[in-house]
Amino acid sequence: MPSISCRRTHKLLLWGVAAAGSLLGSGANLSAQTGGEVVRAHEESPQADELTVFGRVVQAGAKVLGKGTKAVSEKEILDAEPKGSSSAADRKKALALLPLEHLTPQQRDRVASITKNVSYYRRLPKVSFPVEPEVYSYFLAHPDVAVSVWRAMEISKVEMYQTGRFEYEADAGDGSVGAIEILYSQGDRHLAICEGSFTSPLLKQPIEARSLLLLQSSFITEPDGTVSVSHRGDLFISFPAQTLDVAAKVFSPLTVTLTDRTFTEVSMFVRMMSLAMSRRPDWVEQMAEKMNGVPELRKKQMLDLSSAMHVRAVQRAADQAGLELGEFPVAQPAAASSAQPAGGGRAEISPPPRRLPTRGPVTP
Repeated sequence: MPSISCRRTHKLLLWGVAAAGSLLGSGANLSAQTGGEVVRAHEESPQADELTVFGRVVQAGAKVLGKGTKAVSEKEILDAEPKGSSSAADRKKALALLPLEHLTPQQRDRVASITKNVSYYRRLPKVSFPVEPEVYSYFLAHPDVAVSVWRAMEISKVEMYQTGRFEYEADAGDGSVGAIEILYSQGDRHLAICEGSFTSPLLKQPIEARSLLLLQSSFITEPDGTVSVSHRGDLFISFPAQTLDVAAKVFSPLTVTLTDRTFTEVSMFVRMMSLAMSRRPDWVEQMAEKMNGVPELRKKQMLDLSSAMHVRAVQRAADQAGLELGEFPVAQPAAASSAQPAGGGRAEISPPPRRLPTRGPVTP
């Protein structure tokens, strides 16, 4: 792959997986819609009451952080806009922010094949929450680790594997598969492209889709030294013409709502992991022991990161109390190693064999 600026920070994949999963994995709604009226994708619906997979992260996090079985509301964890937008004005703004000048001609062609044939656009809700920057960067740099944690927590069966320095493949286990590549990641803008398909006995043929996700993020340091991040995503989806009618049925108002909520709840996961590393490194160690599908190096990096975040939290508490660090107990994961946590490190491991069918070049 050509040398481009995205090799510096390697972020965004987690959000690409979340967006692709909520969209391509929404085929479960087909059973109730295959004979119904096609609903416009941008129409809104009331918030769904059922607990989603990532919503279980919040409940698990409440127990891990010592809040018993009491449910934790979103506002206790983060601040999120109530819903996203599909307006033409927001779409125009998002198109203007695409970092096309930093892409190769081939990459620009791939982007144009989506932006010139947009079947669905969504500006996801802006979400803000306190987080240790290293934790945010780590999970965005290594989405396969996040997915492995979900499996360790027994809240998801999604599988994800790194197949190249900037490429990942994911299988939701419900007929949804996808390949994601980072095109650009620098400063406050990050761009990823996804090619996926959904197969179901209810469909005569698979639904194929290409998506583009633009993530904007920024950090703010509070007076007490804590850091908060604000981020939002712009999602573009393109369907082949022959599947547009079926795809329109998949994109019910409920699916639009779940797209917004998935982005918010993945943000919750990052927030909860930041808290867990700061307060409960022992729990993080337990999760690391259960993780699979990732190199041992990633587990070691996560444990070292957890240890460092716990020490920082204890130091911050000591400073606020006017005490020395030695007066506070500091927990250390027993399995911590000398490996340094890294935001990148994609060249440190050899990619596993491809698990999904090889896809050819995408044409407009």
